[in-house]
Amino acid sequence: MRRTLTTLAAATLLSSAAHAVPTQWTVASGGNGHWYEFFPEPVLAELAYVLAAGETYQGMTGYLATLTSAAENQFASLTVAQGNTAWLGATDNGVEGQWVWRSGPEAGQTLTYLPWRSGEPNNCCGGENYLQTNYDYNTALWNDHGGPGNLNAQYGYLVEFSAAVPEPASMGLLAAGLALLATAARRRTRCPLASALAETGAGLA
Repeated sequence: MRRTLTTLAAATLLSSAAHAVPTQWTVASGGNGHWYEFFPEPVLAELAYVLAAGETYQGMTGYLATLTSAAENQFASLTVAQGNTAWLGATDNGVEGQWVWRSGPEAGQTLTYLPWRSGEPNNCCGGENYLQTNYDYNTALWNDHGGPGNLNAQYGYLVEFSAAVPEPASMGLLAAGLALLATAARRRTRCPLASALAETGAGLA
């Protein structure tokens, strides 16, 4: 009997640790090609950030989902198991009412798409600073929760996986860097003797 109970306990732990394969929002269906996975274990919002960043899939590092359009929000909402609410990757912990993505490629960007449930965000109970979707369980509506007003609020979390791409600002820096390299190359070509002397540490008398 004791061995049977031990086996059942181990099986239960393994089952709880298992997750479904991430679901892709394919480009062919009008999506962004990203992958989404819902983790049902209830955790605090801050821990959800850490756990999401620890997930990997096909060489991609996970992050708490950043949903920036109605279509993406609807797709992601369906990824969350029916009857569950999930943490997303945004917060207004810095300035009340100013919601900013804290994870993913959009980290640091202000949210422009905000499908709040009626009456939300309400910063209830002394402060709610974290974002969650499916507040009404089977809908894609958002709610603010956690924070000082609900310190023990624990929910599942939605992880997004996407190939890293340079942000527009990064592209500008990259272009500027390439321009500087090209200029340096032209200068070196115009005066090959001086370049050679500089590289060897020699100088002209």
